[in-house]
Amino acid sequence: MKARLAVSLALVLAVALPGAARPAGLQASARLARELGASRRAEVTLRYELPSLPGAPSRPVTGTLALEAPDRVRLDVTGTGERLVARGDGGEWLQPTTKQLLRFGSSQAAPALRWWRVLLGETSGVRERCLAPRRFVLVQRDEAGLADSATVWLDARGLPVRLELPGGDGTLAYRLAGWRFVKAKGPAAFRLSAPAGYETIELP
Repeated sequence: MKARLAVSLALVLAVALPGAARPAGLQASARLARELGASRRAEVTLRYELPSLPGAPSRPVTGTLALEAPDRVRLDVTGTGERLVARGDGGEWLQPTTKQLLRFGSSQAAPALRWWRVLLGETSGVRERCLAPRRFVLVQRDEAGLADSATVWLDARGLPVRLELPGGDGTLAYRLAGWRFVKAKGPAAFRLSAPAGYETIELP
C-alpha cells in the first residue's frame, strides 16, 4: 500500500503548485505558469501506467487532474471512483475498493513536489537543455547535492503533454491532454471526508 501511495503521490503531487504561479524562466514551464496565473484553475486528462507487483502487468489509469493556486491538486480516477487531493498541509486518498480514506501529511508529498514546482515557476538551481523542438531535459540537485532529471514534451501551445521521471522500477511516463483553464472552485473542493462505512487511516 505504501508503494502504491508513493507512485500516486509522485504523479499527483508532482503537479502541486508552489504558491501563486509566476512567470517562469524556463521554456518548458513558461506557458503553463502564465495560463494558470491568469485563470487560477487548470484541468487536464491524465493517463499513466500504475506499476504492479513483480510478475503482474501494470494497470492503465485515466483520470481528471485539477490544479488551483496556491497549493491545491485533485485527481478523480475514471472507473474506480478513487479520488486523491493534496494541499500544502497534506491531503486525502479515497479508495472505494478497500472502503478506506487515507490521510497524509506534507512530508509524504515533499519528494514528489520538486519537479512540478519547476514546471510552475521554481527555477532556482535548475538547468534546462533543449533536445528537440518542444522537448526539454531539466536537471536539478537536491539538498544533498545529488542530480536528478526529468524530460518534458510540449504541445504546439507550449503546454506539457508528456512527462518522464526516473523511478526505482524504471521510467514513469505521464501523458496529459486537453488542458483547460477556468475559474477556481476554492479550497472546499480539495478536502475529502470518509463516507459512511469507510475506515479512516492516518499515515505516519
